[in-house]
Order: sequence, then structure tokens, then C-alpha cells
Amino acid sequence: MQQLLQLIEKEKLGNQPVTQHTLVIDDKQVIHGALFFVKTARKTFKIMIPTPFYEVLLTNNLTVQSLLKHPEAMLLS
Repeated sequence: MQQLLQLIEKEKLGNQPVTQHTLVIDDKQVIHGALFFVKTARKTFKIMIPTPFYEVLLTNNLTVQSLLKHPEAMLLS
């Protein structure tokens, strides 16, 4: 995660809005969180925020920096 933060700083993407996301829903229609996509010049990173923390993020103007600084953020490989 630290390397991603440094890459975001280097490419000056911190203030960019996060526009792509999807909900993680199982076969019983239970929502387990949200998956946010952060695109850099070389790769697209997937950040998972579990339920119920993602709900607040979707109601605000979410930036890349605020998403990555969230205490519940998990970087998926």
C-alpha cells in the first residue's frame, strides 16, 4: 500500500475523483463491501472497503487520496 501511495504522489493523482466502483455481493444477495478501481499510468489497482464503511464513501466526493488513507482500505492484487 505504501508503494501505491508513493506512486499516486509521483503521478499527482491524489485529488482525482474515484469514478469506478462495484459492490461485492454474494449469491445470497449479501453486500460485503465495495471494490474501487484506481488507474495509474501503468496499472489499475483494486481497493476493497468492507461493509458498512463503503456507504459513507459513496455519498461523498471521493478522491484517490481519501480512499487510500481510509483505515479499512485493503489493496487487492
